[in-house]
Amino acid sequence: ITMQETLACIDEIIATDRKEEFYFVNADCFNKAFKDDHYKKTLQTTKFILGDGSGVRYAANILNNPIVDNVNGTDLLPLLCQECEKNKRSLFLLGAKPDIAKQMQGNLLTKYPNLQIVGEHHGYFDRQKESDVIIDKINSSKANILLVAFGAPFQESWISENYPKINCNVLMGVGGLFDFYSGNISRAPRWMRALGIEWIFRLMQEPGRMWQRYIIGNPLFIYRIFKWKKARSC
Repeated sequence: ITMQETLACIDEIIATDRKEEFYFVNADCFNKAFKDDHYKKTLQTTKFILGDGSGVRYAANILNNPIVDNVNGTDLLPLLCQECEKNKRSLFLLGAKPDIAKQMQGNLLTKYPNLQIVGEHHGYFDRQKESDVIIDKINSSKANILLVAFGAPFQESWISENYPKINCNVLMGVGGLFDFYSGNISRAPRWMRALGIEWIFRLMQEPGRMWQRYIIGNPLFIYRIFKWKKARSC
């Protein structure tokens, strides 16, 4: 689906008081799912899986099943904030290091003064012992949309495990989104994003953390796609 169709789905889910999970998947996510059966099963059983990045687009073209839009969380958030302002929908921010969510909240409210951010909490809590306390805080806020930024596959696992307890309409795993919108990490220039080489900018920013994901992970992902395509054609 397109970015605008994604926004329309979110609005319809809230308007009809339903509940759905939304997950973004890039090449690194698929590599993780290849080794993590629980993560793979979570993705396989979730209705809204959104293709993110040039690697996924390239793979989809190889498999003759092209995606219609690069629906990534970083580009979706400004549009989502505008829709939330217009339709009086509320957000809860959960994840990232202490103070990152609070910084993001301040930045968003500066740009979208009528946006309802009804709560925030960092992601550095004991998920075995403290999740119920955090969920009580989320439910008390009456947020329509919960953004969870633990990184894949931890955010997907946490959302799926706690899905019955959480009263928000939209539960969305957003990876490193909070780091971008808090100002903690800069995003690639628009021209790099348009060319599908944002990953090079991310590698330059954090080579120690990102080299394995991109230098090893991207070729491995494409190898697996060709291997899978060959197996399907036999």
